[in-house]
Amino acid sequence: MIEVLRSTWPLFVGIAFSTLSYGLQVPLVPVRAFDEGFDTSITGLIMAGYFFGVLLGAIVTPRLIQHVGHTKVFAALASIASGTPLLYTVHTDPTFWILLRVVTGLCMGALFIVAETWLNDRCTNQTRGKVLNLYFMIMLCSAGLGALMLNLADPRGVELFILSSVLVSFGIVPILLTAKPAPSYRAPKRLGVVALARKAPLGLGAFAIWGMADGTLMASGPIYADKAGLSNAEIATFMAVIYLGCLIFMWPIGQLSDRLNRPRFLLAVSLAAAAVAVVCALTPPQFVPLLYGLTALLAGLSLAHYGLCLAVANDQLEPKEMVGAGATLFLCYGVGTVIGPILATELMEAWRAAGFFAFLAGVHLLVVLYGLALMLLGAVGGARRQPAVAVPSLAGQLATESALESAREADRGQDDKPAGA
Repeated sequence: MIEVLRSTWPLFVGIAFSTLSYGLQVPLVPVRAFDEGFDTSITGLIMAGYFFGVLLGAIVTPRLIQHVGHTKVFAALASIASGTPLLYTVHTDPTFWILLRVVTGLCMGALFIVAETWLNDRCTNQTRGKVLNLYFMIMLCSAGLGALMLNLADPRGVELFILSSVLVSFGIVPILLTAKPAPSYRAPKRLGVVALARKAPLGLGAFAIWGMADGTLMASGPIYADKAGLSNAEIATFMAVIYLGCLIFMWPIGQLSDRLNRPRFLLAVSLAAAAVAVVCALTPPQFVPLLYGLTALLAGLSLAHYGLCLAVANDQLEPKEMVGAGATLFLCYGVGTVIGPILATELMEAWRAAGFFAFLAGVHLLVVLYGLALMLLGAVGGARRQPAVAVPSLAGQLATESALESAREADRGQDDKPAGA
């Protein structure tokens, strides 16, 4: 493990700086949008644009890597990602801002795919799980710290946009200067949506539906906080506690799912999240510390589901199908992250700030109803017991596939043990 860290620390440093920039832009862009006079619906579209870009990146980046190589793809898209934050201060047209968020999502998603490919290449089957856990922890901590950087300057100025640009630039340097050559990459054969729906309907459906909740938390959270009357400092803290909640609950939920009936546990987690969302909706925003605590709990139950849904899907798949299913699951999840913020902001237009948590409660209840319907139809049958892997919602497509590879290797290791061992 020490040898792996010695060869991968430039990747971790680069990922940390890039995610700091991402975390800063999440509250910065909507706060500035409201200062510029954009309404709630337009701001929701702007924030949803990021996830649409990530979705495009997941489709385009593997092909670019195969044609021109990791280094060129990384350098080109990192340069674009570094320059994009500066353009928000140049032109304040909503359509232009939506385009900027799409470009940012595409570039950041691609950067993570390239970095995750390098990271996966440096891992062995024995170290992949530990390295992925460290990677996910760095991502969540960096995103939370990035959100708190909103307090460093006035969002109405240019300083924070410059800082966001500089952070991406700093993230480029250690990765490009790494001495190791870029690995070869071959996209796994994808398991189609129809085939996956037949084999793992609960995992696939929960992924897509829960994606709406995750996209809403990460993109519409600052919009809710602004409409609730929180100050800029409180908006920054509100977003930081969302990432903190995911960090706290990610591993316990994965461990519990290994010990309990996993489909029922998934529905129980979703039902609990719906209940917490209802309590959040009824909590006056003036009780800020209570709101922070409840939001951290809701985020922990919601964002930490990512690895749980992977495990539920894996339980219905053969080991050879698991990695190929990862790309399909990620794309279905990505569609949900685009739709969620748009619908949530429309509901906030009608119901004001309370519409944010009302939407989240409805999404989680939809997962419960969908799961119960499948159980009544007998579509959730006997399952293999694949080990769960803690994966946060910030994970990219390659990290998702790597986590599935780790689960497959862990399952293979269990199968290789002699009876009674």
